[in-house]
Amino acid sequence: MFSYVYTSIYKVLTKGEKKMKKIMFFGYTLEVGGAEKVLVDYINELQDKYEITLVLLQKKGEFLESVPKNIKIIQLRNNNLQYVLFRYIPFIRKRKINRIVEKENCDIAIGFFEGRSATWVADIKKKVRKLAWIHNDVNKFDIGISEKEIIDTYNKMDKIITVSEVAKESLCKKYNFNKEKIEVLYNLIDEQSIIEKSREVVPRNDVFTFVNVGKMRPQKRQDRLIEIARDLKNENYKFKIQIIGNGPEEEKIKNLVKEYKVEDVVELLGLKLNPYPYIKQADCIVVSSDFEGYSVAIKEALLLKKAVVSTNVSGVSEMFDNEKYGISTEISTQDLEKTMKKVLDGTIDIKKIENNLEKFDCGNSQIIQKLIKLIEG
Repeated sequence: MFSYVYTSIYKVLTKGEKKMKKIMFFGYTLEVGGAEKVLVDYINELQDKYEITLVLLQKKGEFLESVPKNIKIIQLRNNNLQYVLFRYIPFIRKRKINRIVEKENCDIAIGFFEGRSATWVADIKKKVRKLAWIHNDVNKFDIGISEKEIIDTYNKMDKIITVSEVAKESLCKKYNFNKEKIEVLYNLIDEQSIIEKSREVVPRNDVFTFVNVGKMRPQKRQDRLIEIARDLKNENYKFKIQIIGNGPEEEKIKNLVKEYKVEDVVELLGLKLNPYPYIKQADCIVVSSDFEGYSVAIKEALLLKKAVVSTNVSGVSEMFDNEKYGISTEISTQDLEKTMKKVLDGTIDIKKIENNLEKFDCGNSQIIQKLIKLIEG
């Protein structure tokens, strides 16, 4: 009798309520990186609209603490032997992925990073909506799986999402994917949090300061900035270059600083979980990359009303709006150096760019609306 009454009351109270859909994001780690930051920001935005599970190869990284406590995190790599079997035996990999999906009973599966995380989504037998992100220009970035796997994996997606128009064009041309299947979704950033964190007080230089923020990976080419610092110093320019980040190229960069004797003009600040005060008080942000997808670091700088000098990687022309919000250069040390000299000489008026940035719109509401449409199908 009690059970019948309880069930009847529950039906009345929940009448008309829509069951919350379940999303499963697949990724690797939450160590500091642009795509990792965007993933966490998306999860924070979507947590009230969907039931979210995060599947990571390893549950580690500085951004873990930014994931809401109600989000379930599943780790795929629990020991070395299990990982070797999972990594190299497709049957075991597929069985593990499908067991997780069946247990969590998800409705939407998202491979948020290129390569393997998309393959895991392609492995799913259950009828779910499948999405996969491409964060880089595939003409310059190694996705990490064979061309056959790439074509097979991404053809199984309901939608492929790239973060810039250039990245979309590269993907279509290289792998002959149908353009109708690919959507461009610019990276989201947490405006309120960035502005709040930028108010922290940090030491300020008394000379013109360029700031570079990024993981020290080969694609980021911070070595260019060390070479440029040497040349600018030899020509008696008054400046500093601050580099924020760590990574596999860190020792190489440190050695170059010593080799070129630029310790007095280059400041290697290491990893900063809050780089925003340094961005805010910079005179100019500089990006030296060989390739990007859609630079989160640039978008964050534009939000903080800072002029940016960047190599012309994908996404830059879309963010800069015909040089209204920043200055692009050829992807070369020589052209980047030439432009930085113009900034120091005053030939390029960065104050004009900063004035334009008063009207810069991150477009977050449109990004979230489009993301929900992509999720819902």
